Amino acid sequence: MSDLDTSRAPRGVLAAQRLVEAVAERGDLAERHYLELKSTLDLSTKKDKEKIAKFILGASNRMPDTAATAFEGYAAMVIGVGAGQVVGIAPVEMMEIAKVVQQYVGAAGPRWDVVWVPIEGSANQVLIIVVDPPEPGQRPFPCRSNGESLTSGRIYIRADGETREANADEFDLLLARGAASQKVEVDFGVEVSGGVAHVAIDDARTLEAYVAGQRRRLLGALPAVEPLVNDTADTVDTGAVGAGSLAELAAGVQRIAAMSSVARSAALMVDASTVPEGRTEEAYRAAIDLWETRFRTAWGAASPRIAASSLQPVVVRIVNRTTTFFHDVEVKVHLDGDVFAYDYIDPQWAEDLSSLELPVPPRVWGPRQRDLGYSHLANAGYVPQSFSGTYIPPSVSFKNGGSVDLDLDVGELRPRGTYESEDDEFVLVVADASMTMIHGTWQLTARDHNEVFTGVIDIPVGEPVDLTDSARGVLRLDNTTGA
Repeated sequence: MSDLDTSRAPRGVLAAQRLVEAVAERGDLAERHYLELKSTLDLSTKKDKEKIAKFILGASNRMPDTAATAFEGYAAMVIGVGAGQVVGIAPVEMMEIAKVVQQYVGAAGPRWDVVWVPIEGSANQVLIIVVDPPEPGQRPFPCRSNGESLTSGRIYIRADGETREANADEFDLLLARGAASQKVEVDFGVEVSGGVAHVAIDDARTLEAYVAGQRRRLLGALPAVEPLVNDTADTVDTGAVGAGSLAELAAGVQRIAAMSSVARSAALMVDASTVPEGRTEEAYRAAIDLWETRFRTAWGAASPRIAASSLQPVVVRIVNRTTTFFHDVEVKVHLDGDVFAYDYIDPQWAEDLSSLELPVPPRVWGPRQRDLGYSHLANAGYVPQSFSGTYIPPSVSFKNGGSVDLDLDVGELRPRGTYESEDDEFVLVVADASMTMIHGTWQLTARDHNEVFTGVIDIPVGEPVDLTDSARGVLRLDNTTGA
């Protein structure tokens, strides 16, 4: 007697042939909840096609764990095989069968297919109806039309050796099946790409050089201490000159007086356009010291901004390799180790001190230009730039705390689809120059799926990047103000 292999569903001709041989030797004894035998059916009649519909409905209303015990959850109806005989039936087009069957199972009903098995030396063939496995989340499949053995609205179930109406307990189980979450095929990929690196800035050639240069410039503007000089009034010995010489002397005095008047007018004009230095030297030196303290503190925050304007921004890519549509997807990524995330800054925004929120030095010692009321004309005709449109929040938010946590609001993730974060949002910097790989984990949640999908992620770290020259450029250390 041939073995009845229930480990594989008879979805292909070869598997179906082996099934026909095995059930032909067993006859009706082979019938179970997953298998029904019909020695013959006249598929030219609606009554016999109705029997196929009844089996499809009954097989689809089994419980998933019961169905999974044989044929990979599928069910099979073998038509044209009796006890010890393989007689087959006359072939019929699939369309002719489906046209009647669909009246009872409905367009949204259970899925099914057919396999025809040729019989050697005969025009007949064995027909096998194959019904897809029932799944959690499927509601009961009711009959959709009235027939000789079927009633619209009734629930039929396939039991061992028979297809009949479900009783109350079986109906409750089918309701529970419909309320259960269907197991979803899961295959996600989470990737992070970009210029992840360790960055270095030589403070001696940047911070210290800039502070020292500014102090020299500011302190060098203070007035030099002049040595005390004895004032001795010049005297004119009138006795040493004659009458003619006195006339010449008088004319010279008049010329000097006239020249002094012009000089005095020029001096008055200068005084009118400037304001004398009002700070004491002590206050001036204190302002320089305070600026240095604030600058050193602010430099600690400015350095990452310089790095954020020099590295390639990071992009997070989420790949859905399944055929399932996921809605309201949220992804969290945790990156271990001494790693930091910073908002990406366009390089042109990191070109001066104000953009980096670095305090500017005090005004250099000396008189300052007086505001004569013309300053408002400098902005005449200027219209501030306006930004229209709705604020769009970043697609990735992050939190630093000895490691990095990224939050992504992905939204819809289509079957076989890919999501990418914006390419100008943030950079990743490692503090340990010896790191070659960042290890992390990710978790994904989606609406209608009461499960947290998780995975691991590894991000290679690039070669260290020296940003000393970039920082010196920001500080303008290559011009006359720097060292």
